Amino acid sequence: MPSSEVLIIGAGPYGLSISAYLRSLDVDHLVVGRPLQTWRAHMPAGMFLKSEPYASDFASPRDGYDLREFCASQGLDYADRLEPLSLARLLDYGDWYVKHLVPEILDDTVTEVTAADGGFRVAFAGTAPVLARHVVVATGVRPHAHIPVELTGLPSDLVTHTIDHHELDHFAGRSVAVLGAGQSALEMTALLHEQGADVRVIARKPVNWLAPNPEHISPLGHIRRPVNKLCEGWHCTFWNTPAAYRLLPREVKVTKTRTVLGPSGSWWLKERVDGVVEVLARHRLVNAAPNGSGVRLSLDGPERDVVDVDHVVAGTGFRIDLARLPFLPEDLRSKVTNVNGYPLVSRVGESAIPGLYFAGAPTAYSLGPSARFIAGTHNVAAKLAKSLDRPRRPRRPRAANGKAEPERLLTAPDHAAT
Repeated sequence: MPSSEVLIIGAGPYGLSISAYLRSLDVDHLVVGRPLQTWRAHMPAGMFLKSEPYASDFASPRDGYDLREFCASQGLDYADRLEPLSLARLLDYGDWYVKHLVPEILDDTVTEVTAADGGFRVAFAGTAPVLARHVVVATGVRPHAHIPVELTGLPSDLVTHTIDHHELDHFAGRSVAVLGAGQSALEMTALLHEQGADVRVIARKPVNWLAPNPEHISPLGHIRRPVNKLCEGWHCTFWNTPAAYRLLPREVKVTKTRTVLGPSGSWWLKERVDGVVEVLARHRLVNAAPNGSGVRLSLDGPERDVVDVDHVVAGTGFRIDLARLPFLPEDLRSKVTNVNGYPLVSRVGESAIPGLYFAGAPTAYSLGPSARFIAGTHNVAAKLAKSLDRPRRPRRPRAANGKAEPERLLTAPDHAAT
């Protein structure tokens, strides 16, 4: 059976960044997936990113592979800030990044990961199995799309999630309700309206519109308002520092993992939604039921009790649940220590199972909210790659409370779980 030192499942920003670092260290590895497939096929055409351009490039082991250099190489205009980055431009940048830094990717689907002597046996849909000493799960947020329980009994022709859509022209002339007040819900609303849909927003809270960042920041301004890949300000310095975040009490991390940089809309999106489409703020969905060829939504709110629409799009975010990863069998999943569905991982992303790593949004409880964004690639890719390029020394694993496990459980290296 073919073997590999490291196998990365997923070719999104995290999988690509980690691969680029492993390649720079000459670590034998295999990346499995279709490059940026979630962005390419499951984000709405015409979308712009919420993050500033300077905060939207992937981590790289060498200078010269950020968005600025990509645009310069292609003769394209570029601005660090106040000009939102289009999805189309991000995909072009991603293709360029892959061409130069991650040229060998196996375009296949992982069907099962099982424990094997010395590592893991990884099976694929269309390729012979591979033995891997280490496996990195970097599958992004798509498997974890959250549909509110009030909508779960409805068929997919009546209810979908924002991540289910790329082309939106088939909604022209139809009535659509979008649940949520975050960027994905609000941008989906704008795009649906611009495609000719009769669309309205239903949200439990008023929409929070972000103010634009300053156009220019002086050297003194950088002291007063530090800038990093996640956001700007001293609070962002903390949220973008995994070592500091890990020191927070468990109860605080449970909350902040989900809420930091929580539901809000970009300043440049406001004029496309506010006063343009109906926004039912402070309305809670109570029930949803088929109504003819559409859906009747029962609401608890100050303005409307009932809304009838042809379709509902849930812009209700993601909830991490490893059970939604079909390639991880239950006997393997059950050995991954977790908090609220988030796997506990070490500073370099290793779970309670020796050699099984996670990267991206599932690590947000352990490594901080930056893991939910492209910005997090700059915090984890180099560290994870270096950890796989050095001799491993057995250490006592840690439980969810941070205390060392009893000696009888001493089976794996470096499991700092808090």
